[in-house]
Amino acid sequence: MLHKRTWTPPLLGKTRSIQSSKRAYWREGGNEPSGISEPLPKIHKLAINGTGTGAAAATSTVTASGSNANGFSQAAADAGNTLTNSTSALIQGGLHYTIYSNDIGYLCEIEIGTPPQSFLMLMDTGSADTWVPSTYVKALSLKVVLQNCGNHISLGANVSSTFQKSNRTFEVTYGSGAVSGVIGADTITVAGMTLDSHPIGITLQESVQFADDKVPFDGLMGLAMNQLSHQDVPTIVDSLQSTGLIKNAILGIALGRFTDGENDGELVFGQADASKFDPSTTQTLPVTSSDGFWQVAMSAVTIDGQDAVVNRQAILDTGTTLMMAPNDDAIAFHELINGSASIGNGMFSIPCTIEQVVTMTFGNVAFQIDVRDLIFQPITNNSRGSCVSSLSAGTIKNGDTWLLGDSFLKNVYLTTNVNDKTVQLSARMDGPGSSSHK
Repeated sequence: MLHKRTWTPPLLGKTRSIQSSKRAYWREGGNEPSGISEPLPKIHKLAINGTGTGAAAATSTVTASGSNANGFSQAAADAGNTLTNSTSALIQGGLHYTIYSNDIGYLCEIEIGTPPQSFLMLMDTGSADTWVPSTYVKALSLKVVLQNCGNHISLGANVSSTFQKSNRTFEVTYGSGAVSGVIGADTITVAGMTLDSHPIGITLQESVQFADDKVPFDGLMGLAMNQLSHQDVPTIVDSLQSTGLIKNAILGIALGRFTDGENDGELVFGQADASKFDPSTTQTLPVTSSDGFWQVAMSAVTIDGQDAVVNRQAILDTGTTLMMAPNDDAIAFHELINGSASIGNGMFSIPCTIEQVVTMTFGNVAFQIDVRDLIFQPITNNSRGSCVSSLSAGTIKNGDTWLLGDSFLKNVYLTTNVNDKTVQLSARMDGPGSSSHK
């Protein structure tokens, strides 16, 4: 079973005011490990079930920022509980729109309908479906309708004169939640580029993991390849290319990190941003899966020069906050981390002050992970004690596949290419660096 780990704190300062909550969303059957002083994040989303088989269907850039301290700082989250935005800038004539981030989830704002409404969307390279709530959506718990979906922006004929509804239905079950509804169509504007009558999922039912007022995004924008779609419609990226709004179905992604103080993360449609990465480190990797994931071969995972594992597969997923590995691999990884320990439920603790060098090798380049991204939540209030490791154990497709979320992706520049079915990874100009793997 595939899961997605995403913790998204409340968004303040927009048109909606969402209050802070300590509520944790947990995997079905999971328990909070003993000793954790605050709730750990729920595993959110990589799709595991649904209907549909996915169908095919200039430059534009968005900016992103973060708000996380050393790994994850509950104190920092409590102090602000905001998703911050960076200033917009132009890159070779590209059009920008703002992405909101807390270093743990990355949200973008798109406009849908006539008159246009702004929707906050979770950016997700780990799925291919895009959906927003219907004006008639209901929140479900244990298959019982609880309430309307509260504070979230919604779409329907009663709020958009260009909205079109069909009788086609869709359903997607994620690792910790589900949505279902119908396929609609409406005017969608992404980064200043407008798609007329573009198909989009309109949810009629959402589990509380998505519908709760405390969830700061309205919908989800799938950025994987369309083979992964459960709606059997073109993805937004494919449509931007087929309509000529971008020349190539390419995404360039740099995730921001708040403690860098730069607010310089971005998502570029149609090309990569060459100012963000060191081209001498670029590795072009063929996609190794036919199911639509951005899955590539990973040569090795290394701690202080010693390989923990070699010859693995990796799914690159912006919609996942942390990282997950098969159980034996997670154990082998933590055996090389000084002071690590198992804390149950597939999770591990490591020193909050870890200084070891961890790299992941793709092609012949070893990409280093910033130590701030190796740790997540402190187990106690002692910042020099033990923290939850950003790598946990779990089943990811099969026994050799890792799920690499934002903890890894903040350290590289990621370029996805639908046409060539390739991924490029490059060392960030502002990152911890890279080296040749011997």
